[in-house]
Amino acid sequence: MRIFIDISVLTLATFVTGIQRVTREVILHLLGEENQEIILLHYNARQDAYHVIDNRRFVAYYREHRGVKNRMITRRRQALEDMGKGDIFFDLDAVWMCRMRRSYLLPVLKKQGVRIVAHIYDIISVTHPQYCLERGVYQFMDYLGAHLQYADQLIVNARATTEELRQLAHRLDIPLPPCYVAPLGADFRQRPQSPREQVSEHVRQAADSAPYILMVGTLEPRKNHRLLLQAYDEGLKRAGYHIILAGYVGWHMEEFMEELHAHPDYGRGIYHFENLEDGGIDYLYQHARFLAFCSYAEGFGLPLLEAVQRGTPVIAADIPVSREVAGEYCDFFRQDDAADLCRLVMAYEDEERYRRRKESLKKCRPVGWAQCCETMLKGIRGQ
Repeated sequence: MRIFIDISVLTLATFVTGIQRVTREVILHLLGEENQEIILLHYNARQDAYHVIDNRRFVAYYREHRGVKNRMITRRRQALEDMGKGDIFFDLDAVWMCRMRRSYLLPVLKKQGVRIVAHIYDIISVTHPQYCLERGVYQFMDYLGAHLQYADQLIVNARATTEELRQLAHRLDIPLPPCYVAPLGADFRQRPQSPREQVSEHVRQAADSAPYILMVGTLEPRKNHRLLLQAYDEGLKRAGYHIILAGYVGWHMEEFMEELHAHPDYGRGIYHFENLEDGGIDYLYQHARFLAFCSYAEGFGLPLLEAVQRGTPVIAADIPVSREVAGEYCDFFRQDDAADLCRLVMAYEDEERYRRRKESLKKCRPVGWAQCCETMLKGIRGQ
């Protein structure tokens, strides 16, 4: 059984975050599976052809941090007609951004007897298109529509996504492919903490300057970073808190970034770090007073578990997926209510209560990446 995975978006990405981060982790684990042939593909739009990626160079680059990324891509082509019965095509990466449209690709593979599986992280482009790039919405519609029609199995990370897909299929009056829930992994208790000396000085200085509330993830409208900035102005600053935003700047954030940089406390109470390595992110998680999770919509919300695994309390907007993923380990505020967010923070000024909250987080036992991939592999194989 051969499993083909198109990672064209990951191989072209200038940074690894969000979906690309998950794609990297899943593939590194899948490549370690014995008796399993994983064939990684890169689509070359100029040549209109898939090229095979060297698995050893992939591991060297993404796990061992050596080698050159572009040299992972070999000259060996993978013809579509050479995929057939007994093969699996697994869409894991954000390939709706790829030039190879699934409305073309999937019917070709289906006709040849290939089993088609897709990892659907979320359907936010359908449920909340106002928070997405217009071009991306159209591309995702093509991707999702093709998989609803041709996929043999959909893999999701939360039951909430299954329910959203079920509602969408009902509205479209089409059958929904079987959905298999595979929660994302979090192995951070098993990893050593980042040594202080390996973290950039400007990150350490910001983290050490005062108790701070952290937000992790790409800066985009859906993540609602503006709410934390509002809470800072309306109460957190007076209480002695700083805020730190860690993530790349995404789309439609020009106005917010101008507002952020123009704030009189930017650089001395409000910080933004855009190009942090995993060690820097890890350090910020470890030393934060709270993680704030303000999103309007999510497919899973990995920062929730990343924070909890490091013993950092979480305050989160009250949305279904957050309740499902980390419910008892979070404190929830009303969406878009800065005063309610501040209220939760102030409630933990009682240090004994804060200590008990941190102690309670030790009970959290989310799955690790190895277990996540084992579960995912069962879904891929249809077991």
